[in-house]
Amino acid sequence: MGQSQSAKFEKYFSLICTDNVDELRKQLKSVSSEQANFICNLYDADKGTGTTLLMYAAFYGNTLICKLLIDNGANKSKLDCSKRNVLYYSIAGQSYNVAKYLFDICDTNTKQILINNIDQNNETALHESIKVQNLHCIDLLLSNHIDVNILNKDGISALHMAVDLGKIDIVRLLFKYKANPNTKDLSGWTPLHVAAAHNDLNIVRLLLSRGGKINALDQHGHTPMKWARETKSKDVLHYFKKIGAKEYAINASTTMEATVPLILSTTTDHESQSSTHSTQKELLNKTTVTPNHDKTFSENTLNNTVQFMPIELQHNALKDRLNQYKNSKMQTSINEETDNE
Repeated sequence: MGQSQSAKFEKYFSLICTDNVDELRKQLKSVSSEQANFICNLYDADKGTGTTLLMYAAFYGNTLICKLLIDNGANKSKLDCSKRNVLYYSIAGQSYNVAKYLFDICDTNTKQILINNIDQNNETALHESIKVQNLHCIDLLLSNHIDVNILNKDGISALHMAVDLGKIDIVRLLFKYKANPNTKDLSGWTPLHVAAAHNDLNIVRLLLSRGGKINALDQHGHTPMKWARETKSKDVLHYFKKIGAKEYAINASTTMEATVPLILSTTTDHESQSSTHSTQKELLNKTTVTPNHDKTFSENTLNNTVQFMPIELQHNALKDRLNQYKNSKMQTSINEETDNE
């Protein structure tokens, strides 16, 4: 009786985990080209993610194994259950060499399919590259003409994300490729609103120098200056006053009811965020604060943020898959040594 697909997947997945290129090559040579093609397109059915062997190899940065799989028929355009492709996985794993290899071997049409792929959250590999904060991967994608201004399902651009993370070097790189400083998310927030709420004066100045609208209004008619006041962003508030920025509120006679825009209510803190950004987000995320502006965005509450947690959830799931395999092999080795004593 032949092996199940799950058993076959585990067999070849183990070779990826151990970087065993020679054994994988030997296995593929020992079967027909049709069988080799089937093997190279196996996916992780047990986990329910649809992640293929090629995607795992790309995430783990195994360029030689990626080449071997592709040479034997692995589908470069295959999507997982979240509609993400192998390029996304290479970026998620910060595997610059794999991403570059994919661009090098693909014809123009295939390259466009890879780079323009949009997942179930309407995000591209560029959004993912911002989340992992890898300048080399970001530049690689932008230099290959990925859309710098595409918005995800919440209206959030790569620039929104970079500003939220406080990464001025990434912000500068995005501007090099014509990022729009005035895109609005579904809450009506521009990147300048985000920078103001974080009290990030350097990014505020940079955004203004690149055409950011100082008095841009969100859905409730609030400017970046209004949010600077609400979040007690003293440096930015002082600067706005100095340069004559305006402040709008729903009712000038009452205190504004604080509401958290999508970019701040759903983006999780990353280890490299500045303490200033973390402090501002804690202020916005107090229990008295409403996560979204109105019921239209109820699906984007703090309890539904998987799409904004590639490192905390999605990436760790992939890394855990590798560690579980290595730990099981280590335990097997220990048991065998004990039995031999």
